Amino acid sequence: MQAVDMNIDYTIIRSNKRKTIALQIKNNQVIVRAPNSISPEYIELLVKQKSAWIVKKLSYQNRGKAPIPPTYLPDSSLLIYGTEKKLCIHFQRNPNDNQVTITENEIHISLALIAERKSHDSSYLSAQIKKQLAKWFKAKAQYYLSFRLVELSSQLNITPVSYQVKRYKARWGSCNNKHELSFNYLLVMAPAWVFDYVIIHELCHIKHLNHSSTFWALVEQHMPNYLQANQWLKQNQAKMHW
Repeated sequence: MQAVDMNIDYTIIRSNKRKTIALQIKNNQVIVRAPNSISPEYIELLVKQKSAWIVKKLSYQNRGKAPIPPTYLPDSSLLIYGTEKKLCIHFQRNPNDNQVTITENEIHISLALIAERKSHDSSYLSAQIKKQLAKWFKAKAQYYLSFRLVELSSQLNITPVSYQVKRYKARWGSCNNKHELSFNYLLVMAPAWVFDYVIIHELCHIKHLNHSSTFWALVEQHMPNYLQANQWLKQNQAKMHW
């Protein structure tokens, strides 16, 4: 996926049989179907030109459902630890290492002065904000896993070979047949008990690399409210979009 103006993400599907370009909104996703000859620059321009129509269609699809994904722009709200907080931007000559600070109701992000001069460009500003947030999310996810994964591994008596933190587009975690785990750093947006569910879920996959009844029984044994955690992720998926 590629981020463009207004933080619209889109997927390109190319075909050598297609003669024209088409935009499709399906299951809260923007899909561009294009001939192989169409350049990425032209597609990006088209999406920008159609951004108002796309947002309207996404809003219609989300009516009564999940909210439109966050814009990652000043005064928008983001989930942090399961609570929505207002995004506040500060421009400084020399931002220090603590470029993201969380308070009870707000997320404060410090950007360099050059970003202020380009702040009229929403796609540029959004990209700079997301860059700082990505580093903060990853650091916080790594810190939480550094002790919580050890605690839950001991509780389940299941130990992974290794683990890593990264951003996935369509999953919260994974376990491979080598017993290596991966976790989506956007889980920092969720409450700790939901993050714990994903950790337990992936640990249980070390014993059962499937979603059989035996697997779910093991998950439930160590987290009786796993259904509520799973439901929380489904209900807030759009808010945790990147």
